[in-house]
Amino acid sequence: DAGMVLHQQVAKARAAEMLREASDRVGELQAKVARASLFLPGYDQRLGNDAVMMLHQQVAKSRSTVFPRQAFRFQTRKAPPADMTTLMAQLRREVGTTSQESHLQGDTLSDALDAAVSFADKEGEVLVKMPGEVEGKDVVLTRLKNCTVFICDSCGALRADRLEGCRVYVGPVRSALVEKLDSCVLALAGQQLRIHSAQGCDFYVRMRSGPIIEHSSSLRFAPYHLEYQDLPKQLQQGGLGEESEMWSKVEDFNWLRAQQSPNWSVLPEEERVPRVSPPGGAGRVAEDGDAGENEI
Repeated sequence: DAGMVLHQQVAKARAAEMLREASDRVGELQAKVARASLFLPGYDQRLGNDAVMMLHQQVAKSRSTVFPRQAFRFQTRKAPPADMTTLMAQLRREVGTTSQESHLQGDTLSDALDAAVSFADKEGEVLVKMPGEVEGKDVVLTRLKNCTVFICDSCGALRADRLEGCRVYVGPVRSALVEKLDSCVLALAGQQLRIHSAQGCDFYVRMRSGPIIEHSSSLRFAPYHLEYQDLPKQLQQGGLGEESEMWSKVEDFNWLRAQQSPNWSVLPEEERVPRVSPPGGAGRVAEDGDAGENEI
């Protein structure tokens, strides 16, 4: 009898530990869903919220089955998990949201930029960063008009906002957020790409995950086409050495239907620029406005 009692106690202890672990994991999942809601459409937010609440209910049901409530038992009650609305409000206060068309991540102030790895408030210029000039730092491009930009180095995060009529060619990046682009061409290789409020732009990309677009229209996508001497080594170091089909796996967060989104398309092969290289290949800065591109 004593052995049976001990066995039951051990089994209950293990069950309690498993329930605590399940509850913690559901709580972590709830936080992830809340963070994802910063850019998910309302329909997907509701699906995520319902799924998390169902998991909470299943854990609670299992707990009540294994450990039935006892009458008149005094115990310390653990605070219930915050509901999804509360978590979403807290996250928006902390990091902002891009779910509204008029909202951007915020204006980039020139005096807050690192001039060594950023370009701001330029018009009609050729702007170049050569290998070794960035070395994994974050790069910001803001308020550029009719400029050609070459970033021939590995970057941390790339942020580009308020570009008009620009051509931007970038080596491997960890992640990229581009906003308010009008009639631009952008080439980059990266882990993640988010595009907000862009119109009439072509993207030549090599990605580890599908590009995400929001509040954008008339976008076209094609495979990455930048070339310079150090690029193969940089791509290999960034885990981007091999081309994939992810450049065409675009997700439009404003289009929930099964049909193809009207806001983006694949750039026809006959209209693609096959190769682009920086001025001088990658050994000198442009002179006299020479952009060094095949498309000009």
